Amino acid sequence: MTRSIPSLAFGLLLVSTALSPALSRDATLAQARGTAPSASQILARVQVAQADRTAPAADPQTSGARTDGVRQSSQTQVGSRQPTGAFPTNEISRQPVIDLGAGEDGMKKDVAALQQTLTELQQLQLQTKQAHWNASGTLYYPLHLLLQEHYEGLSKYADTIAERLLAVGASADGRANTIVRTSGVPEIPGGFLDDAQILAWFTNAYKRVGEEVNAAIKATEKVDPTTSNLLQEVEHGIAKYQWQMRAQLQRTGTDPNTGWDLNDNKPIDLQGQPGTGQNPGQSQNPAQNKP
Repeated sequence: MTRSIPSLAFGLLLVSTALSPALSRDATLAQARGTAPSASQILARVQVAQADRTAPAADPQTSGARTDGVRQSSQTQVGSRQPTGAFPTNEISRQPVIDLGAGEDGMKKDVAALQQTLTELQQLQLQTKQAHWNASGTLYYPLHLLLQEHYEGLSKYADTIAERLLAVGASADGRANTIVRTSGVPEIPGGFLDDAQILAWFTNAYKRVGEEVNAAIKATEKVDPTTSNLLQEVEHGIAKYQWQMRAQLQRTGTDPNTGWDLNDNKPIDLQGQPGTGQNPGQSQNPAQNKP
């Protein structure tokens, strides 16, 4: 028993080290675009992302150094004879597949639209689970449950899109580096996340992804109607999730609902919804606010 206590303490120390938060990327969404991205813009971004790029070397003085105790504890080498390839890599099958009848250019558009949608769905999956674990504040419990529901729904949509890629004769790329390098949605901040922050972040993230999926629908509606129809199902789900987030901050005729009560007595900043500047205790009737 005397020997087991130091061993247990050492094990807990290793786990603690492994769970140290990594340096977070800038999670502030860019200013929302006035219009949805065009199909050509989506395709161009995917084609650029498909160029083989070398990942920057990890800085040993930052997050990697803090996990060395666990990360370097195994001497097992992981490798493959097959090269890593570009991010994303969508290999085309040489086996007989159902011809889309759209030619090589049509196939490229189809695969690009499906792959980019898959990447964004996976990115949202990761962020919903991160927020699900770390949600804090008054709305912790309902957001905890809602985010789990969204995670499961996004997982099903991602699986459907990946399987469609395989059905049309291309491999699906769900690798972590593909998500990091090609997603248009930035990382959510690390650490505990307050409820107001979660509502604002997902309202805008779902809006962005919904607009990208809409562009993918238009890019594929002529070359592959089946893919376009599947993407419409995804867009429907994303729009529903976006509504479920923004509804919690939806203004009504009886409540300006700026989120003062959730956000340290300051209105929650939603793109396209400027704050009213109204204090929580103020009435909407100016006459009632006179001293």
